[in-house]
Amino acid sequence: MFFNKLIPIILSLSIIQSIPPKDPLNSDPSKPLGDVVPIEASVSQFENTNKQKISLPQYIPFTPTHTGGHYNELLKMLSIQYLDQKANNLLAISVYLKKNRSKNFEVKSENVTLADGTIAMYVHSEDHGADIIRFKKNNLTYQIRLSKRGTEKKLDDLIKVANSLQ
Repeated sequence: MFFNKLIPIILSLSIIQSIPPKDPLNSDPSKPLGDVVPIEASVSQFENTNKQKISLPQYIPFTPTHTGGHYNELLKMLSIQYLDQKANNLLAISVYLKKNRSKNFEVKSENVTLADGTIAMYVHSEDHGADIIRFKKNNLTYQIRLSKRGTEKKLDDLIKVANSLQ
């Protein structure tokens, strides 16, 4: 008698259990940048932890649909992202203490000069989905990445973003 009542309970539990769990690799469409916080919050966390003021861009080469930031305390690195989901454009800025990162890119780079005289390294490779500009300012290293399609160069836009940092 006990087993007759137990079998339907076990069967009903197995049906409930058969609902597959959510795949952790599937992204949430409402969060195209992943788990980020507002830019102001991540900037504040970086500045308060490292006692360093950072500069944010006043020029973005497109109108973002999503923005966000993340502070990695272990690497002492701030990541800021601006995304135009409609046009699939992404501007990503990483800011970190210069003593924590290597100085060399593994790919060929060229030097460019910003408006204030800062020398920056520009990296363009047809094999990468983004062009990069990297420079040091006020004891911090800034790395700015801008998505591209194919072989197009994004140097002019990267320089405009870098020059707009305030």
